[in-house]
Amino acid sequence: MEDLMNKKRLGIASAAIAAAVAISGFVAPAQAAGSNLVIWTDSDRAKGLKEASAAWAAKNGVTLTVVVKDFGKVRDEMITAGPKGLGPDILIAPHDWVGGLAASGALERVSLTNRSAFPRTALDGFTYRGILYGIPYNVENIALVYNTKLVSSAPKTLAEMESTWATLKAAGTAKVGIDVQTGNPYMNTPLFTALGGYVFGGKANHPNPRNVGLYSAKFAKNASKIDKWFASGFLNKNSDWTYTNFYAGKAPYAIMGPWNLEDLHKSGMASSYAIAGVPGGYPWIGANGFMVSKYAPNKFLAKSYIANVVTDVTFQYTLYKSTLKMPALLAAAAKVDNQDLLAMSAYRDSSGAMPMWNIPQMASVWTDWGNAWQTVADGKSTAAAAFKLAAANVKKLVS
Repeated sequence: MEDLMNKKRLGIASAAIAAAVAISGFVAPAQAAGSNLVIWTDSDRAKGLKEASAAWAAKNGVTLTVVVKDFGKVRDEMITAGPKGLGPDILIAPHDWVGGLAASGALERVSLTNRSAFPRTALDGFTYRGILYGIPYNVENIALVYNTKLVSSAPKTLAEMESTWATLKAAGTAKVGIDVQTGNPYMNTPLFTALGGYVFGGKANHPNPRNVGLYSAKFAKNASKIDKWFASGFLNKNSDWTYTNFYAGKAPYAIMGPWNLEDLHKSGMASSYAIAGVPGGYPWIGANGFMVSKYAPNKFLAKSYIANVVTDVTFQYTLYKSTLKMPALLAAAAKVDNQDLLAMSAYRDSSGAMPMWNIPQMASVWTDWGNAWQTVADGKSTAAAAFKLAAANVKKLVS
């Protein structure tokens, strides 16, 4: 599930540039010697990374080798390839990989002299058991997008959203209330938390996996609302990533992430939408960043890059222009004038959102949590029974 979430995220160096920038699928141990710095990333980030790093590489005589990896496989490969001398110096990955990678011994701790230059929540995401293992370069979250031709202003309560949907439905104006992928717990998190649910208890980067909140006392009292939502069409029983109803003007609301903005603009709704938050709920905060391999052939150079390049305003702003993800570095974020990203960030900052837990136990949550949403949508179970079962299953997995 987390791979699914995250897939939603120097052109060619001239001969005059001293740094040779290459893309390949495999790096032999011999290549990782001298002044060569090997970075593993996915295809979405490769071009921007090369552009943002070119000046530093040229100035320092570093051959920067960017290796494009399959996002779904690179985590396991990081763990297995490093000890064999086949791994990278640096991995670019989501913060919720940190716990598993650190617990496996694949990551090197890093230091940051100016923590106030980054949002605390972004650094929390790269902290595991009190140790910082990465430097974030972007932050992201989902938010509520509403059709301004159907809704006059941002909703203040879930009851208001339900009432608006009921009125539009009765008038034959809308087919569904919220267009959000059915069965996807990440995308439904703002609704889930608004009803009192949570995954693990704890604060900041100190989760308590013994406290499973998929069927918390507060959520148990509100679970029947999910049954009502699917029965009425407030939540669609078979929505996917295409947002067909919302783009067609047949849904007043949608829950989207920054990775959806390009399609949103192409949909023809450029002048008829606004971004707010799901009332009463909070989304996860996601962060991507740079982590140093415990087995890095050029560990000193990797840490120098982390300290001097990744924390640079121009570097992070260049990556922003390439990926259209909000920079983590506050000074770079201050330069962003994309109103959609700013609106999404405003929801994140005002909702009490937390970084998605990065502990290894988080991997045990997604299947059962997602199944609970899907079985209710399919009419195979009540929400109370489905989420109670999910909570019981997760407790067994993490015990």
